[in-house]
Amino acid sequence: MTWKQKIAKNAFLLWTGWVLFYALIMYFQVPEIPMVSAIASSMTYNYTYGLLSIIIWHICKRVPYTSSKAVSFIALHFVLAVLFSAMWLTLAYTWWYLFLGREVFDLVGFKNIIGWQFISGVTIYFLVCGIFYTIIYYKQFRDKELRETELKTLTRDAELQALKMQVNPHFLFNSLNSINALITKNPDRARKMMTLLSDLLRASLETQGKSKIRLGEELRLLHQFLAIEKIRFGDRMDVQEDIESGLSPCMVPAMLLQPLLENSVKHGIASQRCKGWISLHIRAAGKKLRICVANSVKQSSWPDSGSHAGTGLDNIRRRLELIYENAFTFSVSSPSPSEFKVEITLPLEQT
Repeated sequence: MTWKQKIAKNAFLLWTGWVLFYALIMYFQVPEIPMVSAIASSMTYNYTYGLLSIIIWHICKRVPYTSSKAVSFIALHFVLAVLFSAMWLTLAYTWWYLFLGREVFDLVGFKNIIGWQFISGVTIYFLVCGIFYTIIYYKQFRDKELRETELKTLTRDAELQALKMQVNPHFLFNSLNSINALITKNPDRARKMMTLLSDLLRASLETQGKSKIRLGEELRLLHQFLAIEKIRFGDRMDVQEDIESGLSPCMVPAMLLQPLLENSVKHGIASQRCKGWISLHIRAAGKKLRICVANSVKQSSWPDSGSHAGTGLDNIRRRLELIYENAFTFSVSSPSPSEFKVEITLPLEQT
């Protein structure tokens, strides 16, 4: 059963309970009214309001409460309460008129009770709105909790996966093999590579527990990773950066750039013997932050060897959905057979 079906079922049960309660009140207050008539009268009044409450539900969904507009919010609902009370009584008496004719007004003492019924209709409107807003905000609260829980899980998994890729045997074997080859030929570069490897692991641990970090911190982590890869591949790897100045304080999801660049290294540099290139462009465009990562690839290497990369990109896309909902764009394209590109647009957030 879907959430909407549960709401409809519970609303029907609630209105049915109110119908029976209202019928009992009528029966005991006016002994001459048979129970069947009391139930029929209660059903006419309350199920009519129940149908109108469907419209009230959609109004409540479209008109959220904000403290900055509390006065206009209350004024709007007061006007709507008056209108719905009038509609309710008009429809209810129309049903009775169709069955009993004009005598219904004499039977119920129309002039004596219409005022109280109108006030009752206004009161019921505010009670119904209160219930609906409680349901709406409770669902939003639960959805937010679920998103935050899922985000924490995905963030933790991304951090663990990134750390695993950095310390896995293949990565360490290549790095340590390069260090071993440099020890006798170029001890200074070997020490530098060891220092970079240590700094990279330390910086990765510092991002644990953070869903967003400053762009400057993300770039620092990225540059440490690329420095190690640059030592490994030397002139075979050409990295081009075009990063607009002044964007370092901007907040971006932690571990956003490194998986993108790691895919570029794996599928754009390591997969070919000739020289390859990677480009990183980060610009501000109005209230958006645009990130573009592109790399050269062998024509036969993508997407055949891109299943692992695709998993990483899917993880990034899902994390962006949880953080920004619909306020981002994520696109993957191949402008040419020898180029692969990922473009991301995020809200521009500065600390």
